[in-house]
Amino acid sequence: MAKWNPLSLKLLMWVMGVLIVMGSGLGFIGSTFFAFDTWAGVSGSVAGIAFGAGVMIAGFDPEGNVSWVRALILYAILETVYQILNWITIGRFDIIPFLIALIVAGMLLWLYPNKAQLWMRSSNTMAHKA
Repeated sequence: MAKWNPLSLKLLMWVMGVLIVMGSGLGFIGSTFFAFDTWAGVSGSVAGIAFGAGVMIAGFDPEGNVSWVRALILYAILETVYQILNWITIGRFDIIPFLIALIVAGMLLWLYPNKAQLWMRSSNTMAHKA
């Protein structure tokens, strides 16, 4: 099973990147009518597509792109919290994004070969880079 972990990690990141790009692309439909994100000078759908593309590219070498793995784990945590808060506040709960976020975060934590790299360290313990 361990010999498949590197390939599984790459596929997981690539598939999740595709899902984020697709979901963000579909967000263009809603932002056409209610473009609240542009009030801040950004387009949320474009940002989502860029993030998803970054995750897909990082999926070719997840160990060399640990920051993207961290970002994807953070995304999964935020998605989970968002769904729970939506359920509590307005009574809307989307089970599919909730389950995908939980599964992806769990699989990333399980598949990543050097788990110590996933946790941020203070600058005193890291080698200084030029």
